[in-house]
Amino acid sequence: MGEASFGLWRSQGAQASGSAAFLFFGELFLIPHLLPIATALARTPDSPRITLFVITTIHEEIIRDAVERLGLTEKVRIRRALGFRHFPAGCRDMPDLPPKLLVLALNAPAILRHDVAVVAERTSLWLPRVARRLGANFIYNEHGAAPHANFGTVRNRFATRILMPGAGMAQRVRDSGHADAPIELVGYIKRDFIREISGTGTLPPFKEKRPTVVYVPHWLQGKSSWWAMGEQVLDHFARSKTHNLILAPHIRLPEVDPEFASTIRPYLRSPNIHIDSGSFRLIDQSYINGADIYLGDGSSQVVEFAEHPRPAIFLNPDHVDWRTDPRFSHWTMGDVIGDIADLDGALAAAPAAIERYAPIQRAYVERMMGADDGLSSERAAAVVLEVIAERQRRHGWVPLQSRAAAEVTARA
Repeated sequence: MGEASFGLWRSQGAQASGSAAFLFFGELFLIPHLLPIATALARTPDSPRITLFVITTIHEEIIRDAVERLGLTEKVRIRRALGFRHFPAGCRDMPDLPPKLLVLALNAPAILRHDVAVVAERTSLWLPRVARRLGANFIYNEHGAAPHANFGTVRNRFATRILMPGAGMAQRVRDSGHADAPIELVGYIKRDFIREISGTGTLPPFKEKRPTVVYVPHWLQGKSSWWAMGEQVLDHFARSKTHNLILAPHIRLPEVDPEFASTIRPYLRSPNIHIDSGSFRLIDQSYINGADIYLGDGSSQVVEFAEHPRPAIFLNPDHVDWRTDPRFSHWTMGDVIGDIADLDGALAAAPAAIERYAPIQRAYVERMMGADDGLSSERAAAVVLEVIAERQRRHGWVPLQSRAAAEVTARA
């Protein structure tokens, strides 16, 4: 849709119901943390005009398929952002993205004319800072559920609302230098994506039926076991007669490690190792939900894994004092080892250890992700309506009647 048609559509009654932009400019793993808010908003009475800005054909196809499946094609508009990139039809691998700040600059006029812009990554919060709060109010939804949420940088002060899944995540934001953060606890949005939109796939077939370990190394070196121990992990399982392995790294790891392809190459034909370096199955919890044992480090995906308590093992090759570092509080959910020589013992002990760790996992999941009552996206949508109403009142516009907010409050 071009600028002219967008402007005409915006002018037809926008003051009555408002308008909301959802920005899909980042990696594919952000889609599950953002799209369910848009679809929940589309289902509310007096729903605002909703525009989903997409940056690649892959984003576009995933989102269009979901919108059509939910019967919401008449309620939302999908718009190709300036800087849009094309990929082969049906591709679901992580695309090469244009620089996000450039995309924001190119699309700023179209974004800022909305009442609200909803995002799931913090780079976009530079836009309201530069615009000095002219135009759209920005709402940020935290992606992931690990304890590394950090809101100390200046850009984070320009979100009108910060949506957080659980009280533990909210406390990490306050502890990181934003004590007055405008936080709304809504629950873990990605749950709704898995439940309503994507589902999860099955595990890859292995030649031998054995317990399956999913190894999820983080992409940031300061929280990752990959650079110090990743190759040792692959070598260990290539020789294993007791376990299968799925290497399911954070989707950004292959991008930031120039040696990733050469590291995995010797193991691509190992019959008990499956390596996924960029498909959507790294996002839709196919591996997380299907594996028997979790092996990882700083990734928040262990919290998703622990929703259904199972053994978890954490790799600490740098021997960080994790008990005093809040970024690693999720390591309380399993055994922590610092040497590859200890992995066999940890794997052998895992089935019995889960009896001890299961209550810890359940409590941690609720603290970081919130309880799963099926209303997370609806609560987030109610916050969007509330911010639109506030903005309209400030500008003397017709107030938005947020009946949906009252309904969600009554049911929660």
